[in-house]
Amino acid sequence: MDIPGRPPPNDTGQRRGNRRPRRENGATTVSANTASDNPSPSSPRNGGLENPTKPPRVRTKRNKPRPAADGAAEGAPSTSSPSANGGQASRRPKQKQRTEAAADSSAQPQPKASRRPRFNGGLTGPSEGVSSHSHRKDKYKLPDAGADDLTSTLIRSLSVAPYADCPICFSSIHPAQPTWSCSPTMPVIDDDPQYCWTTFHLKCIRSWSEKSYKEIKEAWRARGEERDGEWRCPGCQGKRNVLVGGYKCFCGSTPSPNARLATPHSCGNPCSRSKNACPHPCPLSCHPGPCPPCKVMLEVPCKCPRERIVPVRCGEDTRVSCGETCGRDLNCGKHKCQKPCHLGPCGDCQQVVDQKCWCGDEMRQTACGAGDKWLVGTGCEREGPVIDSLGWSCAKPCQRNYDCGKHSCDKPCHPPTLGSSSCPLSPSNVKTCPCGKKHIGADFPVRASCDDPIPTCQSTCDKPRSTCEHLCRAKCHADECPPCDALVIRPCRCGNVHRSIKCGDLHVTDEEAGITIEAPVLCDKPCTALRACGRHRCNRVCCPLASFASAKTKGKKRVVDPAEIGEEPGGMHECDLVCGKMLSCGNHRCEDRDHRGPCAPCLRSSFEELICFCGRTVLEPPVPCGTKIQCTYPCVFPPPECGHAKTPHVCHGDDVSCPPCPFLTTKLCACGAKMVGNVRCSLDRDKIGCGTVCGKLLECGFHHCERVCHADECGACTMPCGKSRKMCLPGHHPCTEPCHAPSACSEKEPCQTIVSLSCPCGRIKQSVRCGRSTTNTSGRSDVLKCTTECEIAKRNARLADALGINTASRDKNAGGPAVYSDELLGFARMNDKFLSVVEKAFAEFVSSGRKTQVLPQMPVERRKFVIELAGVYRMDYRMVDQEPHRSVELIRRIDTRIPASVLSSQVLVGSRPNLGKLGNLRATPAGVQKSSAPASRGWATPAGGSRAATPPSKVVELPASQAAPRPAAGVYRPPGARQVVDAPAPSVDVDVPDNWEDDA
Repeated sequence: MDIPGRPPPNDTGQRRGNRRPRRENGATTVSANTASDNPSPSSPRNGGLENPTKPPRVRTKRNKPRPAADGAAEGAPSTSSPSANGGQASRRPKQKQRTEAAADSSAQPQPKASRRPRFNGGLTGPSEGVSSHSHRKDKYKLPDAGADDLTSTLIRSLSVAPYADCPICFSSIHPAQPTWSCSPTMPVIDDDPQYCWTTFHLKCIRSWSEKSYKEIKEAWRARGEERDGEWRCPGCQGKRNVLVGGYKCFCGSTPSPNARLATPHSCGNPCSRSKNACPHPCPLSCHPGPCPPCKVMLEVPCKCPRERIVPVRCGEDTRVSCGETCGRDLNCGKHKCQKPCHLGPCGDCQQVVDQKCWCGDEMRQTACGAGDKWLVGTGCEREGPVIDSLGWSCAKPCQRNYDCGKHSCDKPCHPPTLGSSSCPLSPSNVKTCPCGKKHIGADFPVRASCDDPIPTCQSTCDKPRSTCEHLCRAKCHADECPPCDALVIRPCRCGNVHRSIKCGDLHVTDEEAGITIEAPVLCDKPCTALRACGRHRCNRVCCPLASFASAKTKGKKRVVDPAEIGEEPGGMHECDLVCGKMLSCGNHRCEDRDHRGPCAPCLRSSFEELICFCGRTVLEPPVPCGTKIQCTYPCVFPPPECGHAKTPHVCHGDDVSCPPCPFLTTKLCACGAKMVGNVRCSLDRDKIGCGTVCGKLLECGFHHCERVCHADECGACTMPCGKSRKMCLPGHHPCTEPCHAPSACSEKEPCQTIVSLSCPCGRIKQSVRCGRSTTNTSGRSDVLKCTTECEIAKRNARLADALGINTASRDKNAGGPAVYSDELLGFARMNDKFLSVVEKAFAEFVSSGRKTQVLPQMPVERRKFVIELAGVYRMDYRMVDQEPHRSVELIRRIDTRIPASVLSSQVLVGSRPNLGKLGNLRATPAGVQKSSAPASRGWATPAGGSRAATPPSKVVELPASQAAPRPAAGVYRPPGARQVVDAPAPSVDVDVPDNWEDDA
């Protein structure tokens, strides 16, 4: 069913949105346009209108179906109906009808009370539709779909789907979403600001900027500086130190702009961005992207004397030129500038002219206006005025005659005067002696002419010198002053020594420059500073940079700029040796001077294609030197010959072998005796061993090969002979000479077998070499003699046998009774708990197999006790760590053992006469009184001592003649205290001490 006022679908792609109402002569007409050619501003593709808040709506009215009348068939198509004319209808007032519609209606029967004219159902032709649009200008302009400038592209990407993506979240930016654009509204802090005009989601760019800003600020705070943070635009990396604010339009004048305008995120007002070089506003409304160039024309005068007016676009360079010849005077004052109108000076005149020197003897060709300006008076005696002209000096003597006609000027070439100069030796010019202290005429006779000699006086010259501050000390003289003989002290060039030298010898004349300079003082010390390479020494005699070497080695290193120490290119400490290190390419060596740090990369390149071995990977030139192609395709070489599958790997050249076969198999060993399983297939047979001794008979026919399974030949016999020497029978002493089978042993050399010699009693034994040979058949067969110790040992054995003493029950581990000092005993009594801990640690260390043992940290007094006790256990020690964590490390020796009597047993026994273990057999001395009262706290049982149970004690009253034992160190004994002697414990097993025989 066709609806009046609405176009039916057709092939032209007409849409409802492409219809727009228009009033013409008081009637409302609706015209249809093709959507692809003339999009309407109210369509979604154009973003809507710019100024109205609501897009215009096209109102249509449907005509109700009514029966046909006056011969018109009901339902027959009518020429004036909208459906019969393609749905293109226009409205007209009743008073004014189109001429064509009136002609058609007069030819047909008139219907009864038709309301058709009221709705203006006549057709509108194509020509009329076009003409109706052509005279009216659209109120809202849309961006040209074919424009390729940045502003139009950004408007289309923000207005028309598919929309532009946010570079942070990669989601589309819809017109209703708040955005932020990289533009001068928030300037960057770079010197040369550049903007990318990229649009981001406001929430994305806020999160991005706040995170970066916070990280940079915390980094500065960690360094101890309070600075603001920074963040970079993800598009152009422009740095900003201000966070993103709220949602604003593109020009920044309106917050939260209306999103339903033609250009999303635009305020619709004229662009209010400020321009740096242009005072005129932007002609566009608020828009994304850069503002177009200003089209205002300025009138700028050129810089030539004519000052012609040249039109220049606003914002462009105002240094303009009218294009005509400059015409300004050049520096020579004779010629005009022939360049086009330009800025700045015209430059020197380049015309070549012949120019004479000041004296006129030499001629040269030079540019016009070139030369030197004479700044002093003219003439041989500078009596003439100063001239402004330019010239040059040929450096030859002037040779002009003075007014006397006898003398001439010997000064270098200079500007002359018109007349002759006065002779400097004339009596009228010379009125004193050369030093100026005596007058001619008063002190000397008057000179008649310039040929008369100038008289001299006997005073010193005292003229100032031009090379130094000393006065001339010679007698008055007419010629030049002699060299200065004053002694001055100058340091040498390196500052190592100071020397006294004549001032005249210190100044020399530079032949090239023609000036007098001060010569450096040199010493004989070579410079020990390192050159710029850091490896070679300078070795220059009296180097002026030698002081920097001492400054680096003494105290804290000071920061010195490399330019100050002569390490810059061409400096005195630049290394003159070639580096010669291999570069990273592996093909060339560094050709620079020796330097610090890594060498620069090789700059050579190949301009030929680098093709992989398989030919599927190609690197286009230029190819840097040393580049190795990395082909990712699989290897093209055939599989291994063993029959297993090839290991997957990438392509490689023929100079690199494929990976070996990783499969396990069973292979024959190197000697061929066994089959060895679980061996890698790629392993060579020479490297497979069964672990058995070869055992093959060697070439000597006497020895067998003792090498483990091998594949090569056994080789010549290198073993010692090993046969029993006949001279040493009945002892079986082997021959130690290299194998000499099948020949017999010569036995010329003495036998080197160790034999044992003993005395008749067997107590003394000595190991010696046999020594038998063809020249000494007896060898060392002598018997050792017994000594007096042997006789004592025999007597002690007889005595022990008579007393029934078992000497075999002695402790074999104890080498003898241990002797402890009084300091050890006193400290042990005061620190019995610490003593038990130390003895337990020593016992565990001796019983273990460790070579060293580090004890816990302890104070100085305890360390001293542990060190002295370690000597009794025959241990070495060394100190570990620093105070207050210093400790002792025990070191095991060969003879380390636990003593027979430990210190704790000595502390419990107490101080008593050293009678050994035989003291238990002796009677109790007289005068001993038993006391049931507890023992007083004396030096034997100090305060704070051991709380362990001790055997009962006896109070012994020693006679005055018998000296009391010395109290232990560090133990307080009150005056009048009695000595407490522990009662001896009953002995069950009688054992003989090791030194009991010394009492005999």
